[in-house]
Amino acid sequence: MNRRGYTLVEVLMALVILAVLAVPLVYILNNTGTGSSRARDLDEALALAREDWTLCRATNPDSLRDTVWERPLASGEWRIERDVFDSSDRFAAGLSPIRKKAAGLTPPIEISSCALRAHAGNWDTIRCFQWMRPRWSAAR
Repeated sequence: MNRRGYTLVEVLMALVILAVLAVPLVYILNNTGTGSSRARDLDEALALAREDWTLCRATNPDSLRDTVWERPLASGEWRIERDVFDSSDRFAAGLSPIRKKAAGLTPPIEISSCALRAHAGNWDTIRCFQWMRPRWSAAR
């Protein structure tokens, strides 16, 4: 007896095997896209925070203020929020003041810079950086 084609049971079994293998494949492809998008957001947040850091380095420490600026990029709308703390701000917030590191120098300024991305009408914080900016003038 010469048999041609496949039976209905063989076709159904092949479809079941294909479906079982397709579920993890779709999951992997979906997560790869999400991870790639997250990495791109982190790279852009780092670039924006670096730009703010460069601006802070070029500015007189006593002139630094809390600042918010927005930047439209190809990936969407971004915002940088900079918070500047000096010793009086720390005291008002109930934090211990920054101690003088050397005699005759004023304490450094503490700067926090956060990169936020617009998403569905809200701002999602992607990355925050914090550093100290020294003041090189003598204390009065």
